[in-house]
Amino acid sequence: MTSTIETNKALVYRYTQAVIDGDMQTIEALQHRDVQWWVLGEGTIDRERFNGLVRSGLMSAQKRSVKIIGITAEGDRVAYEAEGEMVFPDRVYRNHYHNLLVIRDGLIVEGREYMDTKATAEAFG
Repeated sequence: MTSTIETNKALVYRYTQAVIDGDMQTIEALQHRDVQWWVLGEGTIDRERFNGLVRSGLMSAQKRSVKIIGITAEGDRVAYEAEGEMVFPDRVYRNHYHNLLVIRDGLIVEGREYMDTKATAEAFG
């Protein structure tokens, strides 16, 4: 069991690094084709909508940083806390996140993303 937990945690670090690198190909490759996301302020969204939001928002930043400050895993679930900063030409977006990913067979099958919605609204309208 420990190896599965460590493998799942490693996937979260890989996913986070892909966000930092602006690597949309890896972000999409780590998701199951039927992944379901739930994002605070958005509700339940499918893979296409989620990736569209990532592309139009985070990937348009000139610089991205994400620092995982805590990670806990049990079975196929990995919860992590992170601090993020995205630098755009006209603003800097900073937020704190608490995310839960469900991972099966090496892919994210479900994601829940919690963040400070005020910071998001101020940055993205």
